Amino acid sequence: MDQKRFKCILFLLEHYELTVREKQFIEAVEKYFHENGKVTDQQESILQGIYKEKIWARKAFFSKSPVPKELPLKSRLDGTV
Repeated sequence: MDQKRFKCILFLLEHYELTVREKQFIEAVEKYFHENGKVTDQQESILQGIYKEKIWARKAFFSKSPVPKELPLKSRLDGTV
């Protein structure tokens, strides 16, 4: 992972509520990156996983899709079609 992509992912993660463990992991990866100029494949994979999880959660809980007024199953249960 190059520095530009790494910084981009960190910037995007700043906009999400992170758990204590996620924050600790990110801090450790930042330290490793500054010391070594790169991240390991495993660190990269975990960072991307955290980001994808946050994106998924945001889409799942804050989607703007309308809630149906009546569930389709209800019409089948009461005998109307």
